[in-house]
Amino acid sequence: MERSIGGEARTNLQGQKAEPYDVRRLHPARKRSAVMSMFDSLEPGHAISVVLDFDPARLKRRFEAFFADDFTWICLELGPREWLVEIGRRKPAR
Repeated sequence: MERSIGGEARTNLQGQKAEPYDVRRLHPARKRSAVMSMFDSLEPGHAISVVLDFDPARLKRRFEAFFADDFTWICLELGPREWLVEIGRRKPAR
């Protein structure tokens, strides 16, 4: 599920393409916190992809409030039925 971001190919740590994590199967009250928790465990320079069944605008605002400039956000698929979002943890500036 973890993928490298930056100049490298986007793959998980084993070198294979990662499948997106599908939060649609979770209870509605757990979806946003599950995504936040997965991001919180990411190493700098890695990303996760998640499939959502809700507009991620509110979730993105939450990321902006908690993580400021520490994350990247790429919406790969726009709803209305489902969204595919890649969320990455930035590497610290040198």
